[in-house]
Amino acid sequence: MAKENSPKTYAKLSTEFYDLDDHKNHQEALDFYIKLACNANGPILEPMCGSGRFLIPMLQLGLDAQGFDASEYMIQAFKHTYARITDKPAPVWQQLIQDFSSTKKYKLIFIPYGSWGLITDQQDAKKAVETLYRYLVPGGKLVLEIETISSVSEPSGIRRRAVRTRADGSKIALTFITTYQPEIQLFSSHAYYESIINGLIQETEDELFQQYVYRFDELDSLLHEVGFKTIKKYPAFDYSRKVDEYTPIIIYECVK
Repeated sequence: MAKENSPKTYAKLSTEFYDLDDHKNHQEALDFYIKLACNANGPILEPMCGSGRFLIPMLQLGLDAQGFDASEYMIQAFKHTYARITDKPAPVWQQLIQDFSSTKKYKLIFIPYGSWGLITDQQDAKKAVETLYRYLVPGGKLVLEIETISSVSEPSGIRRRAVRTRADGSKIALTFITTYQPEIQLFSSHAYYESIINGLIQETEDELFQQYVYRFDELDSLLHEVGFKTIKKYPAFDYSRKVDEYTPIIIYECVK
């Protein structure tokens, strides 16, 4: 299985397409994580921070926040955006969660948008949870947003295409086919990107995007095993509802 943000995932055109994409319900998600961050009252870490959709607004509020991502292109995009709003160094770097180490500990560590599923090997996932637990202060909180089996769209195996327009009018086109292997709970998207300028294809890029999707109760035992004292979970972003086997996106709040 592919590792988290493997070299074939979130390369140059993929990262640019991601930043041009209008993610559904982004404002609701941003409001949710901003509230968590403001209530943390201490250092904040976003592993798999991408190009900064959540972390940059937190930094703009003056919060003590850092992040990292395995994709060099995501980190470059983050730094480019951050440089437009401040001359301060961007507090981000390239790294895998499993390799993370620090002299600092955090009040809040969060991973939004189902990025956790990019860790497709469950031994790596266990190591990653153990690592994040180690760098929380006592009483600190880990917040994970996961996608479940119920989130897998049907049908698969159909070729689809999407196009995004850059500020200068040039375009990025994405052609992709999705597959799902239920026996190993692996969702895959075989993608092909084209950079189109003045009607001509100037650059192309292949991507194999893979994501592990969880059963609705699968992550509970691992979180308890690692040592989290209190674990709450609910559908994104609604505290009032309970999770069941049909819930497509689940948020875990885990207190050390």
